[in-house]
Amino acid sequence: MAILTWEHLLKFLFETVTDVAFVPSLAVVAQRGRHFELFVGFFQFITSLCYNLTDALDINLFLSARQWHELTNILTITYGIHLCIFLMGNRHETHDNFLRYIAFASVWIAQVKDRFWMTETRYTAYVAGLFTLMLIGKVVFDQRPIPFQHGKVFRGTLALFVAAVFFYLSLDDLHDPYRLFHGLAQVMVGLALWYLWQAIPENNYKKTDTFSFARVLA
Repeated sequence: MAILTWEHLLKFLFETVTDVAFVPSLAVVAQRGRHFELFVGFFQFITSLCYNLTDALDINLFLSARQWHELTNILTITYGIHLCIFLMGNRHETHDNFLRYIAFASVWIAQVKDRFWMTETRYTAYVAGLFTLMLIGKVVFDQRPIPFQHGKVFRGTLALFVAAVFFYLSLDDLHDPYRLFHGLAQVMVGLALWYLWQAIPENNYKKTDTFSFARVLA
């Protein structure tokens, strides 16, 4: 293990502590009883935390930073596609379940083909693009308008745009050695997820069960 320096500590602060920004959106997903999205989102939070920790402190944590990054890529992209599926406003839970499983398997296979790294995203881009087009098609052509809460959609989309700007700036390690822009991007993504997971009313379709932390802990 390398000797800890101020650079390590600042990277830990900006990379790892900002992972907490994802927790509020996970609470929303849990309250809505969306079990598979919660599993993917929570697992993504853990792998992202481990990746940022190993990268910031230059250590291994059972797996290497690269291996944690590979897992994080799969789960982050899957979680984003699950959000797209949610925003389609499908009125049948079975339909959503089918799309969620297809998304998870497809992203996993595509990431293996792309060797996991975001610089090689040919097949992963095909999968993400397909689900994005499905969302756009549903919004544009569905005869029954999706019951969006437009204020939350606007604020969530705006936060995603700001996150994309910060993420682009974070790619320049020379001008962002302490990963400040990476941390700011994570905070804005967390804010966007919090808004967008609330963008459609809970009663859009009736779930047959609900999730409760109190029930688990009882």
